[in-house]
Amino acid sequence: MGGVTAYMSSPNHLRPVGLFESFHVYRHFLGLDSGVVSSATYTNVERAILIKENIFPALRKVIETHPSLAVRLEAEDSKPVFVRLETIELSLVVQFTDNNDLEAAIQGQLSRPFDTSTQLPLWRVEVLNDGTVVLIFHHGIGDGLSGVAFHQSLLTALQGVIVGDDSPLVVVPPSLSLRPPIEAVTSLWPSLGKIFAELFALFAPASWAPLHSAWTANPVSQTPDIKPLVKLMAFSSAEMSGFAKVCRSHGATVTSALYVLACATASRLVPPNAPQYKTLSAYVAISLRGVAGAPAAAMCDYVSAHHTFPPVHPAFSWPAAKAYAAELQRQRRTAREEIGMLMFLFGNVAAFLRGKLGSKRGATFEVSNVGRVALADSESGPWRVGRMTFAQCDVVIGAALKLNVIGDPTGAVTVTLTWGEDAIERTLVESFAAQFQDGLRALIV
Repeated sequence: MGGVTAYMSSPNHLRPVGLFESFHVYRHFLGLDSGVVSSATYTNVERAILIKENIFPALRKVIETHPSLAVRLEAEDSKPVFVRLETIELSLVVQFTDNNDLEAAIQGQLSRPFDTSTQLPLWRVEVLNDGTVVLIFHHGIGDGLSGVAFHQSLLTALQGVIVGDDSPLVVVPPSLSLRPPIEAVTSLWPSLGKIFAELFALFAPASWAPLHSAWTANPVSQTPDIKPLVKLMAFSSAEMSGFAKVCRSHGATVTSALYVLACATASRLVPPNAPQYKTLSAYVAISLRGVAGAPAAAMCDYVSAHHTFPPVHPAFSWPAAKAYAAELQRQRRTAREEIGMLMFLFGNVAAFLRGKLGSKRGATFEVSNVGRVALADSESGPWRVGRMTFAQCDVVIGAALKLNVIGDPTGAVTVTLTWGEDAIERTLVESFAAQFQDGLRALIV
């Protein structure tokens, strides 16, 4: 009761952190994660550049649009709550650099967890010399689509900015309210089949569990150390148009085809002298905004994932891509159960995460595709958005390799590979990247 009383007594305490949000909050608190990155390159038809005089007033509008940008965390080690910031000093969260190396910028941002003991918000921005805005935010306040929502709001705000007001101070209104956690807007209760399957995996002998025969690269280190590495793979709008067309002709989707291509490519990395590995372990992110009734333009943590154990098979298969497209369609409603299983931890999320240290890694790879971004206001003013990227950390206990996919307004797609220094060897990732790019282009007819 003491925690509840303290929460209610402070006017700046907005609400407790939700079930899935707490998973990301504890993961960050324990030093296992840093955040999510979303970047976009801004150009101006009148050759203006991003400076304090235009981006500061624009960011003020963005913060007004997305209340989660005006909060910090308290009581992370016990019962975390979101707390309203009274002011935000933009000069402390916006950095202008001469750097034009996007790969290095993403890696640098992912290497810096948030200092949640300060009065700073749970996000920051780096503006590169070529107009690229690199946003990183705490996963507890947003998912991959939240980064897209941020850039949509920033573009809209920039189109209407009157240059001149470069005051870095943002006063946060007392009336601020956060979107509710996912469990408040849709049922997460897992089916009996899901519960029994998870209990079996938990209590059955290790050799009986599906993970036993899956190759998942290196085990999780005993001592967490965030050392994210980043590699960008770019595909032109013409290439992606051709790829989407051939996917449709086979009854597949871009996401299902990327999943099967990743399975085939990762299969070639399995050590040849390790016949015990018969499968891989893979996750594909699934947005829950549809079942939660949340708009795409919102910043929130409404995402789950589908977990599979595909067989080690080095050849791409269109029938497999078609079948997985159908499975992903079914998962749009049932993927909620993956989050619902967190209820059975009875609040012991931190202990659950600590238990991953020193154990076999749970996944070979993860595919997160936020889709093609079609930004409103992209033609209503002088500002334009070109290349976009999306990336995430979670390199300590997460999948050995993450494929973060986003299509920009031109139709071009960037796949950002992220991995941990201890999770998988760089040489294997370089081989994966080369074969993945060649494999995708070979499928285009």
